Amino acid sequence: MNTKKKNETIKNLITIGIFNALLLVVFWIIACTIGFFPPILLVLPIILGLVGGTIFMLMIAKAPMKGVFIISGALMGSTLITMAPKAIMFWGILAGGFIGELLFNLIGRNKFIAAVSGFTSIMLGYALGEYIPFVYMQDAYIALYKTKTTGTLPIVQQCLEIMNPNLMIILCIITVTTSVLGCLWGKRLLHKHFKKAGIV
Repeated sequence: MNTKKKNETIKNLITIGIFNALLLVVFWIIACTIGFFPPILLVLPIILGLVGGTIFMLMIAKAPMKGVFIISGALMGSTLITMAPKAIMFWGILAGGFIGELLFNLIGRNKFIAAVSGFTSIMLGYALGEYIPFVYMQDAYIALYKTKTTGTLPIVQQCLEIMNPNLMIILCIITVTTSVLGCLWGKRLLHKHFKKAGIV
């Protein structure tokens, strides 16, 4: 690897790190304010898909390097690794990152729909990572939060009462929809950046 290419790779990695950190800050601000209300907690993937689309689109325009979705999935997932039993949120988001990277390459890295597909895959992985334990791992979820001293067990119990398989499917569909809308909003706001990056 020549010096120029190495410097470009380092620059891209720093850019990816910064934008993922920004996305996580937004997530934690939402989660630590309105996220304490059970219905809001259940729709966090929907909210983050809408807000995060702009952040992700700018990141793709600035650093469209190979592995961007895998790296993003690993970074985001690692911060949520203790939030659900069996680290399922981590695995869900990481799987979304791998699928997103695959779609980004198959569809075409210079196509906007490819970037949208990649981000949507990550957000769907996040949604499934949150909802599956609520539906199919309830005892493990309660056992996990009984050991925490954050006082969130009552909130989790209310979410367990609300969630069911049909609602999970509906929320996942809405998450995909808001993720696409977030990306479209981001493209509109960042038109010049996309044009400069050659993304159509």
